[in-house]
Amino acid sequence: MADQDPPEDALTDLRRRVAKARGEDAPTPPPQSPASLALRFGGEFGAAILVGALLGYGADTFLRTSPVGMVIGIGLGFVTGVVNVVRVAQSFNRANPPDPNAPSIPDDED
Repeated sequence: MADQDPPEDALTDLRRRVAKARGEDAPTPPPQSPASLALRFGGEFGAAILVGALLGYGADTFLRTSPVGMVIGIGLGFVTGVVNVVRVAQSFNRANPPDPNAPSIPDDED
């Protein structure tokens, strides 16, 4: 029994062999809809603020400093949320580059 592969490894190997037989290098993930991307942005941002607020509340409870920990936690959560949203937007832009042949939108100055 020790020489047998676990089922996950056998399934991964089978998928790799099927993709190779079909001539595919790697399976492409399905494209994200704008609604799912917006929900991901909101989830990342909201979760970061919530975690920061909870950590700040815990620090206030532990250190007995009434609003200071909560304010700092919410501030750090906000900053972390912005960083997470920027990271998600960059990964989406890397996965979906803009079309170089698309017409440009003129600015007000043009």
